[in-house]
Amino acid sequence: MILRNALLAALVALPLAATASPAPITVINGATIIHPARSGAAAIEPGATIVISGDRIQLAGAGITLELPQGARIIDARGKWVIPGLIDSHVHFFQSGNLYTRPDAADFNAVVPYTEEVARNKARLDATFKVWLASGVTGVADVGGPFWNFDVRDRALASPAAPRMAVAGPLISMIDRPQLDLGDPPIVKIASPEAARAFIARQLPRNPDFIKVWFIHQPGDDLAAQEAIVKAAGDAAHAAGKRLAVHATELVVAKAALRAGADLLVHAVFDAPVDEEFIALAQHNRALYCPTLYVMDGYGEALSNTWKATAIEAARADPEILAAMDDLNEIAPEKLPPAVAGLMKKPQRTGAPEIAMKDLRRIVDAGIDVVMGTDAGNIGTLHGPSIHREMRLMVDAGLTPLEVLRSATVNGARTLGLAGQVGEVQAGMLADLLILDADPLADIGNLAKVHRTIKAGVVYDPQALMESLD
Repeated sequence: MILRNALLAALVALPLAATASPAPITVINGATIIHPARSGAAAIEPGATIVISGDRIQLAGAGITLELPQGARIIDARGKWVIPGLIDSHVHFFQSGNLYTRPDAADFNAVVPYTEEVARNKARLDATFKVWLASGVTGVADVGGPFWNFDVRDRALASPAAPRMAVAGPLISMIDRPQLDLGDPPIVKIASPEAARAFIARQLPRNPDFIKVWFIHQPGDDLAAQEAIVKAAGDAAHAAGKRLAVHATELVVAKAALRAGADLLVHAVFDAPVDEEFIALAQHNRALYCPTLYVMDGYGEALSNTWKATAIEAARADPEILAAMDDLNEIAPEKLPPAVAGLMKKPQRTGAPEIAMKDLRRIVDAGIDVVMGTDAGNIGTLHGPSIHREMRLMVDAGLTPLEVLRSATVNGARTLGLAGQVGEVQAGMLADLLILDADPLADIGNLAKVHRTIKAGVVYDPQALMESLD
C-alpha cells in the first residue's frame, strides 16, 4: 500500500505538536500487530506499519510503504508487538486501594480519618490517572461513586495524561453504608421504585454513562420487591439512553438483575454455577459480564497483613499507596479494628472464587462478552497494575491469552460506549495503542512489558510517567 502524495502533503502541513498533544504524524515500523477481535493465525500480523495522524490511526497493516513526511515521529518497533490500549471495565476513583479506603469493611478511622483519606484521593487524581497509563490502560469505567465522580471524568478530560473514562454516579442500594457518607455518599439506600426514579432524575443532568445498582439481597428480603426497584432504575436509565450496571453476586440476584434489564453485571456469580436461565437472560440482554476474580483476595490478603506487591505493582503502582500497604506492621494493636486483629492472628484462606473460575469458560463459550475488570480502589486492589493479577486469574480459569486480551480491548470498548472507535488496531480508530516488548499471546504476563503507551495519538513512556508523580 502506498501513501499518496496528496495525503502526504496534507499530513506535512499539520503544525508540530506541543508536548501534551499528539505529534502531527507518528509512524510505527516493523511491529507485529495483535488483532484481539480475530481468531487463530488471523490475529497475528507481523511486519506491520501503523500511521497515526492526530488522534486517529490512518493506516495499519503489513506491506505499507510511504515516504516519511517532514516532522514525523518514527518509532522502530521491530521485535515488538502492538495491541489496542487496555480497558479496565470496573474501577472506583473514590477509593485508593489502601487500608483506609472502605471504613464500612475495616474501620481505621482511629489511624487515618476517612475524611483525610477522601481528601487525599481527590488531591491525588492526576497521579492516579498516570499510573493507569503507565500500566498500559487507556480506558476505564468507574462504575459508581459520589456525585464528585462526575468531576473526576471532567478532570480526566482536561488532563494531559489520563485514560478515557465512563462513569456512574452514586449507587442505588438495598442497604445503607453510613460509614461512607461525608455529605456526598457513594451508596444511597433506595426503598421504592418511585425513589429510584427520582434519584436517577438527580443524576441525569450530570450525564452518567451508567446507572448503577448495588443489589444486595439478604435473608428475609423480598426479592420481587427489590427486583421492582431495579427494574424501575433500568427503565428510567434506558428511557434516558443510559445503561444499567448491577452488582449482583448470587445467582438468583443476578437473574433478577438481568430480568430487570441489566446491561453490565459488574461481578461474577459467586455462590452457585450459572444455569441455562442465566445464560439465556444474559444473551437476550447482550449483557457484559465482568468477573472481578481477584478483589476479594485483595481484601483478605491486605487485612491479614499477607499482601505483597508483585514486581509490576512495585514498579507501576502509586508509591503513596504502596507505602500504606505496609502500615499494619506499624499500627498499635489497640487501634486495629477487632476483625483485622483477628485476621492477623490467624490469616484466612484466600483464593479466587472457585465457582466463578469454573463458570468463566462456559460464559465465554455461550457467546457472552466477558470484560476484564479489577474493582480497583478496593482494599488490596491497586489502581493500574492490579490488572495483571486479574488477567492471570482469567488465564488460570481456562481462557486463552487472546480471549483475555479480547476482554480487555474490543469487549471493553463496549463498556466505554466506544465500540468501533477503540479496542482494535485498524484505520479510522482512535489511536489508543500499546507497544510491548514481548508477545502477549505467549504469556499473559507479557502485557506488563509496556514499552510505550499511546493514548489519542500521544506517546507516553511508562517510566517517565512514574517519575513525574509528585
